[in-house]
Amino acid sequence: MQAILSFFTDVRDSVSASSTLSQLFATVVVLVAAMMVTRSAAKYYRGKDSGSTGERRTAYTAVRNGVAVVVLILLLFLWGGQLRHFALSVAALAAAVAIASKEFVMSALGSLMRATQRPYAVGDIIEINGMKGEVLIIDLFSTTLLEEAQSGYVTGRTYQFPNMLLLLNPVRKSSTMGSFVLEAVRVPLDPADDVVAAENRLLQSAVVVCEPWVQQADAHFRRIEGAYLVALPESRPVALIEPVDAKRVDVVVRFPCPSNRRMAVGQQILNGYYSMIREDKKARAATPAASAAANAAAPAAGTAPAPAPASGAALPDAAGVTPSPATTYTAPQTPPDRPVPLRPIDPV
Repeated sequence: MQAILSFFTDVRDSVSASSTLSQLFATVVVLVAAMMVTRSAAKYYRGKDSGSTGERRTAYTAVRNGVAVVVLILLLFLWGGQLRHFALSVAALAAAVAIASKEFVMSALGSLMRATQRPYAVGDIIEINGMKGEVLIIDLFSTTLLEEAQSGYVTGRTYQFPNMLLLLNPVRKSSTMGSFVLEAVRVPLDPADDVVAAENRLLQSAVVVCEPWVQQADAHFRRIEGAYLVALPESRPVALIEPVDAKRVDVVVRFPCPSNRRMAVGQQILNGYYSMIREDKKARAATPAASAAANAAAPAAGTAPAPAPASGAALPDAAGVTPSPATTYTAPQTPPDRPVPLRPIDPV
């Protein structure tokens, strides 16, 4: 360590004794070299076949930040002698500089807090101050997100917020649980509707869709319980009725799903729910038609018409038939998915 400090001290003294033109030339060389290294690293990790996209993006971010730190140290050594001569002038402007650059200082402090507390990393899905998306880039002063709409679809736009927001706003992390997460689907209804039947349909659809990975998700949640010392709910789908106001009741189903298929699984559950509603309506419409056809065929076959009801007897309904009992329908089966690779769990 002492030899490294002695080397940098000799470089600084030799540069300080040289002319300003040499210092400018050395600065240009350092900046060009840093640019070439950064572009080479980007080209290498974009063409690399091994590793996931998140791992490659994390490695590239680490290389770029490391190059920035090295460039900053070299520039300080190059211009250290010149800066020493302007120390008094810098002290006189310290107050103005502090006021003008307080946001940069707070962003650097936010980066320090993120590095120590690790509320999120590259590849995580977070929400902060109304912005939601996947973390793409983290540097010293800002974080870049790939925007994700409330529906779960990626919009293609990006957010870039200063890291000072980490000091003032809470961070909501959607990918804390790793390869499997617990999601919810909500269906609004009128209180006069058959809310209990809707709850049963939604739960039945969720059970059918989530059946291929329920056991795998339950094992994953039990591992998280042991790693973080927390109690997690069961992984099976659960439905509940949630009143919103006097004119609206929501039926909510909570279900486990792979973290990279949250939106797709939710859409499959809703498709199964509305398919059961359509099948139920078709069955109800077909029952009176079949009964009417049977009654019309009876006189043609020589059957005596039914006697008129006696005085005071109850009259049949307008359709002339008795409704048949309700029929239970199941949601369409979805093909089983391939096992989802489990992401490593960070230790406590």
